[in-house]
Amino acid sequence: MEDRSKSEKDLKGNKMFKEGQSPKILVNMVLALYILGIILGRQVDYQPETFGLWCGGLVILLVVTMGLAWARYRLAWVIMGMTVLLVGMLRFSAVMNIDQQDIGQWVDKDITLMGELAASPVLRVDDQGKNHIKYTVQCNRLILSGQELDTHGKIILYARDNSYDEHKGLFQGTEAVEEQYGRSGDIIRASGRLMRLHDYQNPGRMDMVMANRSQGIHGQMSAAKYSIELMAQDKDLMTRWAEQIRHLYKLQMDRVMPKEDSAAIFAMLFGGYGGIKPELLEAFTVTGLIHILSVSGSHITLMAGTANVIGRALGLSGGLTSVLATIIIGLYSLLAGGTTPVLRSAIMGVLTIMALTMGREKDARHLLSITALGILLIWPLSLYDISFQLSFGATAGLLYLSPAIGGLLRKYLWIYVADSLGVTLGAQLAVLPLLAWYFNVISLSSLLANLVVAPVVEIIIVIGLLAGVLVGVVPVVGQFVFIAASLLLGIAYELSRLIAKLPGSQVYLPTFGVIVWGIYYGGLFLLTLSRDRRSAYWRALTGLWHRIVHNDLERRLVYTGMAAAVIVCLLLHCLRPNEMQVHFIDVGQGDAALVVTPHGHAFMIDTGGTRQGGYDIGSRVDVPYLLHYGIRKLDFIMLTHAHDDHAQGVGGIVDKLPVGAIMIGHEGREAYMKTFGGTHQALKREPMVVLKEGAEMTLDGVRIQVLYAPAENLIGGNTGNEFSNLIRVSYGQQSFLFTGDLAKEHEQILCKGGTALHSTVLKVGHHGSNTSSSEEFLRAVNPQWSVISVGYGNSFGHPKPEILARIHNCTNSRLLRTDKHGAIVFTTDGEQLRVNTQVVYDKENGG
Repeated sequence: MEDRSKSEKDLKGNKMFKEGQSPKILVNMVLALYILGIILGRQVDYQPETFGLWCGGLVILLVVTMGLAWARYRLAWVIMGMTVLLVGMLRFSAVMNIDQQDIGQWVDKDITLMGELAASPVLRVDDQGKNHIKYTVQCNRLILSGQELDTHGKIILYARDNSYDEHKGLFQGTEAVEEQYGRSGDIIRASGRLMRLHDYQNPGRMDMVMANRSQGIHGQMSAAKYSIELMAQDKDLMTRWAEQIRHLYKLQMDRVMPKEDSAAIFAMLFGGYGGIKPELLEAFTVTGLIHILSVSGSHITLMAGTANVIGRALGLSGGLTSVLATIIIGLYSLLAGGTTPVLRSAIMGVLTIMALTMGREKDARHLLSITALGILLIWPLSLYDISFQLSFGATAGLLYLSPAIGGLLRKYLWIYVADSLGVTLGAQLAVLPLLAWYFNVISLSSLLANLVVAPVVEIIIVIGLLAGVLVGVVPVVGQFVFIAASLLLGIAYELSRLIAKLPGSQVYLPTFGVIVWGIYYGGLFLLTLSRDRRSAYWRALTGLWHRIVHNDLERRLVYTGMAAAVIVCLLLHCLRPNEMQVHFIDVGQGDAALVVTPHGHAFMIDTGGTRQGGYDIGSRVDVPYLLHYGIRKLDFIMLTHAHDDHAQGVGGIVDKLPVGAIMIGHEGREAYMKTFGGTHQALKREPMVVLKEGAEMTLDGVRIQVLYAPAENLIGGNTGNEFSNLIRVSYGQQSFLFTGDLAKEHEQILCKGGTALHSTVLKVGHHGSNTSSSEEFLRAVNPQWSVISVGYGNSFGHPKPEILARIHNCTNSRLLRTDKHGAIVFTTDGEQLRVNTQVVYDKENGG
């Protein structure tokens, strides 16, 4: 009896191992569990002293797994899954916990650092013709309080023309403007305050902090005036060689074609957006071709395809063709800068082309999973990098979905059209939830653009790279090819512009919930199955349903359960309270709030903006935030005053979304139009309404009051804050007071006049400046919550320590700040009030 039990256990174990040893299934399961471990690792607050205990737990799990596997127990698979999860969690922790000498340990300190340029500087020229330079610096030494210390790690260093020591800073007499600001490998010295990596902390945004950390970048710094010194260094010859070649490409293109064409083709070849005319960027964005302007998996695929064509033309075997593809991809990756995203795409491309050229299409799927697992083991934070997500997702779509879709379409369309559509649909369907999360739009015109425009762009890239080689051998021929590329760019631009104007070229895509993600990818999984496997699943499902239908008890239970589920859903919908939401959007150093009424009407109070005008807050922060929450139009925008950091975002919003009206203060229409910018044609169509003190309106039960709107400067001064409007939004017993940059003198006027100021939530005036928030005013408002909309590390020192102390002493309110907590969302049914923040806050001390 014992022998029989043992043999049955061995039989089950052997069967389990036989089923489990399908390499593709096993690798995909390990990959999925490891990814889940990285995600869970972000939720755990590891302490350095407990990290060893976690590692000890991992060792124990490994030993237990090996023992159970040797004994052939089914439980081994469960323990192995737990082990992989823990590996993912610890790998995430290992890269996030920096050591004592890492440059990230000195954030919020004034330092002088010495290091080397880890990449070529990125140069941007603003509307005023001023240069803005971005460096990636590999740090070696730093000076803190007169003490010189060793360090390592990378930072991003921002500089302007006045950042350089005129005697030691720039390389004089260099031919290229870019080379005046250094080259990869050069020694750099700079001073400034080191800040932690930071970005706008709103849902649905690309996680640029994690993307930078995945490349070993642990801080950022703006160089102080005249602090940068550069010294040429002949090091990293391969990178320097690649820079020189890119420079020669740009020089030759500038000589034979318009600068805008040169900038666009250079971006297609090596990535970047500098110098490209906005119309081309917009046309490529709408038609889904914008990825062409950053080196990604599509470029690597094109290089591999070119190598395949050359291999066939020369009659090379599959192995030699894959070697040729590897060489071409390696050289191109070096020319493109050899950044971590480029290297990731190159690794995926090389392994995939090796499988495809050797006739092992099914192995390509296997290799993709192995490659992704290897990349995440080396660079676990790549999981949060949109370039990795889209590259991996699109490649998986090409390998798993495109063959099935192309096969279906071949029954109805020409082979070329069917296969082209199959490739496009496969790639897009695989990443559709990601597109919904990050962009909330899908380009239907991309199908047509990929059929018509993409081949032209691919030809431009191939002949553009070829022209650079020919220029060195036969200059006249190379220049002629560059001219041909410029002409093809004109064709591509006109075609993309026409396609972009087609009705429905861009369609709104709502953000997917977790359940919808599961259902969606479950459907795609069924699509990838073979016909026999789908038929088997269908027979099993219909058999189960047939058995239920013919069994009275089971049929009654199923029908009763379905009816109960429908009734519960209807009751939940009917009993759901009517709620208003107030969002304080993280727009950096500025104010922007969104109010959503119980039945879905929406309006904004201020929109944020930047005084430098180099970054369009309206189109790049506000609009994505609105679309993420399903807001596709605004009833109106109310502005407290005309300052850039409160009103400049209007232009970008009206370009993308319909707005019923723009409500302004008494500074005059011209002041607001100047703030909005003159390039937004939609502003000429939008009505502007001047807010009047005492005005009141009700929208969906939400009461909106203009408590104060000075028609003239009552207190003197010329800061512009003298015209700040004071607006209160109320719903039931809960109210929100929006102060703009209301000055203390105006606060005193309101308090002396007996204006009823009490509110549940106070948007603290002027970002926490000491020009606002007087004691008398704070006591009159007496809020339960105080919100400061402020930019991290701003040069004004906001919020001021004395204001934080004053809020604490004069009110019992909890404090929230957009620089610490990101987007802040209040939800109320008129009685209860709850709050959610993008970054979890400390309930004890408000931070």
